[in-house]
Amino acid sequence: MGKKLRIATVFSGIGAFEQALNKLGINYEILFACDNGEREISASKEEIEKYIRDHHLEGNSVNQYIKSLYSGKPNMMKKAYFANYPITEDRWHEDIRFLDGKPFKNQVDVFVGGSPCQSFSAMGKRAGLEDARGTLFYDYARLVNEIQPKVFIFENVPNMLRHDNGNTWKVIHEIFESLGYKVYYKVLDAIDYGIPQDRKRLFVVGFKDKGVDFEYPAPTPLYTSMFDYLEESVAPKFYLGKKGFEFVTNPKYSGRAVVNRKVIRTEKANQQFNWNGDFVFEKLDKKKHTKEILKRAYIGEYKGEKGVIRMLTHRECMRLMGFPDSYKIVVPNVWAYRQAGNSIVVNVLSALMEQILPIIWGFRPIRLATVFSGIGAVEFALKRMNVPHELVFACDNGERDVNYDTEEELKKVHALGGPVEKRKYVDRLYSSKTSSKNYVKESYLANYPSFDKNYYFQDVKLLDGNDFKGKVDLFVGGSPCQSFSSVGFQKGLEDARGTLFYEYARLVKEIQPKVFIYENVRNLLNHDHGNTWAVIKGIFESLGYHYKFAVLNASHYGIPQTRQRLFVVGFKDGYDIKMPPEEKELLYKMKDFSINNCKEGDFTSNEDGDLIIKNEPGVPDPKYTLTPKLYRYVMNGGTKTFYTKPVINKDIARTLLKTMGNRHRAGVDNYLSFDGTEYLGSVRMLTEREAMRLMGYTDDYKIVVSRAQAYKQAGNSIVVDVMMAVLKEIIETGVFNVKGEAKHD
Repeated sequence: MGKKLRIATVFSGIGAFEQALNKLGINYEILFACDNGEREISASKEEIEKYIRDHHLEGNSVNQYIKSLYSGKPNMMKKAYFANYPITEDRWHEDIRFLDGKPFKNQVDVFVGGSPCQSFSAMGKRAGLEDARGTLFYDYARLVNEIQPKVFIFENVPNMLRHDNGNTWKVIHEIFESLGYKVYYKVLDAIDYGIPQDRKRLFVVGFKDKGVDFEYPAPTPLYTSMFDYLEESVAPKFYLGKKGFEFVTNPKYSGRAVVNRKVIRTEKANQQFNWNGDFVFEKLDKKKHTKEILKRAYIGEYKGEKGVIRMLTHRECMRLMGFPDSYKIVVPNVWAYRQAGNSIVVNVLSALMEQILPIIWGFRPIRLATVFSGIGAVEFALKRMNVPHELVFACDNGERDVNYDTEEELKKVHALGGPVEKRKYVDRLYSSKTSSKNYVKESYLANYPSFDKNYYFQDVKLLDGNDFKGKVDLFVGGSPCQSFSSVGFQKGLEDARGTLFYEYARLVKEIQPKVFIYENVRNLLNHDHGNTWAVIKGIFESLGYHYKFAVLNASHYGIPQTRQRLFVVGFKDGYDIKMPPEEKELLYKMKDFSINNCKEGDFTSNEDGDLIIKNEPGVPDPKYTLTPKLYRYVMNGGTKTFYTKPVINKDIARTLLKTMGNRHRAGVDNYLSFDGTEYLGSVRMLTEREAMRLMGYTDDYKIVVSRAQAYKQAGNSIVVDVMMAVLKEIIETGVFNVKGEAKHD
C-alpha cells in the first residue's frame, strides 16, 4: 500500500502508458517525459553539441537551451501531455538526442518508448550499442544503458522484425542483450485485449533481473464492436457531402476507406482526412439527424438503405485507442486525430503491466467486481490507499422499480453471446420499462473514468456471473435485508431464492472470487429472530468459503459518525483474517469536516490514504441555513408517541440517512451552527459535500447529481475508511500476492 511506480518515457506522445497505469489504479511518479511534437530544428546535432560544450551547459541548462531551439512552433504533444498528467516543466524534454539519462541511474522502475524504424549502417559488425549510432533507436538504447531501469518496454511496428531483411531487428536484439537485459518480444494485436481495432504492434520487454520468468498476457475474447464506442450525438461537421459519400462507398477505394466495420482498421495519423479510415453509416433518423446535419450531409443509399455517412470523431478515435473520456482533448481536431493514430493502445499496455507488476512488486492489480455498487466505496478506498486494481464490472439499478418476468428474461439473456450483448439487452429492457434515470450510474462513471462503461450492468438478477468466472479477485456487495421462506438453513443456496441476497450468493458461486466482502445493516444478525443470519451463514459455508464477520462502527476507524454495519469477509482458500480490524484513533469531530472549517477542495488524503484537513475556513451557501418554518420543525422534539431530544453540533455525527435531504428533526438528523448559539438564522443542515466527507470521500469525489440524489447516495454508501480497514487486513493475508505470501513494504 502506498507504493509509487517511478516511470520515464520517451517518444511520450499523449501518454498511453500513463493511461494504462490509471486504468490499473497504479500510483506513479513521472521522472521525465520527452517528445518533440513532430517539429524540426535547423541546427545540426553536431552544432548543438558544440554550443553546449563551448558554453559549459549542464543538466537543466541543456534542457532549457534545447527548448529555446524548438520555441518557434508550439509542441502539441506537450500541450496534450501537460493537460492530462502530473508533470512539471523541468521534467519535460524536447529532444531525446540531448537527454542525459545518467542522473536517473537506478531510479526508474519502468522505461517506455518507441522510435522510428531506421536501417543501421553497421551491418553485422556486432559492435553493441555503437552499431545503432546515428539513429533514434541508438538514443533509446543509450538511455536504457544510462538509466538502468528495472524494466523497459519498447514498442514498434511489426515490420521491424523484417525490416532491412531482418538486419534491423538482429542489431536491436543484440544491443538490448549487450546492455545486460533479459529480453522478450512478441507482436500483440489490440483486438485480443478488448479493443475492436486490428492494430498489431511489436512489444519488446526487457528485465534487468535475468532470473525472471515473463509471459505475455493471454488473448481475451472481444465482446465489443466499433459501435459501442460511438458518441450519442455528433456535430454536423463530421458528416460527409455527396463527393465523400460516393468515395467511401465505392469498392474501388476500399483500401482507403471502409464503412460500418465492427472491428476498425489500424488508426493512422492521417485518418479521417481525404476520406481515409473508418466511417459510420446511419439510417435516416428524424430525432438524430437535425436540420443542421441534413443541411451538410448527403443522403445516399448504402446496402439498400437510405442514410448519411460520417467520420469518426476525434473522441471516438481516442476511445478506440483505449483512452477514457476523462482524457482531455486540448489540441485542434487535426492534431487530435494525428495523436490518436500515433499512440499505443492503452489496453495492451495495461495487460502488459498486469504481467510485469508481479515481477517487480510481487502482486498483481486486484481485479474488483461489485454489485449494489452505489457510488463506489470500495473503489474509492483502493484509490485512497493507492492499491493497484482493475474494475471488472459494476452493477446497480439506481433504486428504480422495473417489473418484468424474471424467468422469461433470464432465458433471453443467457441465450446471448457475451457480457456486453447481455448488458445491452438489459439496458434496452430498462429503457422500455422506465423513463427514470440511473443517477447512481451517472455518479459512478463520473468518478471512476478508467472503468469501461460497457461493463456497467443495471440488474443483479439478470447478471450472468459465469461470464466472469476466474476473472475476479475481490467481489463486494450488499443487499436489502429480506426474510427467507425456509425456517433455518436446509437447502443451501436455494433457501434464499427470490431474495436479492440469493443473487449475491449466486454470483459468488458463479464467479468464484478469491475473496468476497458482504456488507449489511447490523440488524441482519437479529432479523427474523436470527433466522435470516442463520440461512446466510449456512449458504456462505455451502459455497466453500471460510469467512469471518464483525459489526464495525465508523467512529472506530477515523470518521466522526456513529454508523454500525455488518461486514462479512470470505476466502476461497485457507487464509485467516483479523476481524474486527485494528481500530483507529478518532482525531476529528463532525465540525472539523465542515466547509466552515475546511473550504471546498482542501479535504484530501496522503499517499497512505490518511485524511488531510486544511483548516482554512470556507463559506457555505446560505441556502443550507434553516428557514423560520423549518427551524421550528427541526428544533421541535416531536410528539408524545415519537420524541427525540433535539441536539445539534454533535462531536460524532448521527448515522447519515439517505433521506437526510428531507430535513428530519434535530433528534434524528445532523445540524450545525457556528456562532456559539442555536438560534434562528444560525442553524444549518449539512451540505452534500460535508455528507460525502463524513462517508470518507475526499473532495476529489465529483458530485454530479442533484442535492437530493447526492444526499441519498451518501446515505446509502459504505464508509470509505471502514472499507479501507477491512481491505488492509485482507491484503495483509497475502491472498492477492503472486506466491500467496504476505509482502510488506
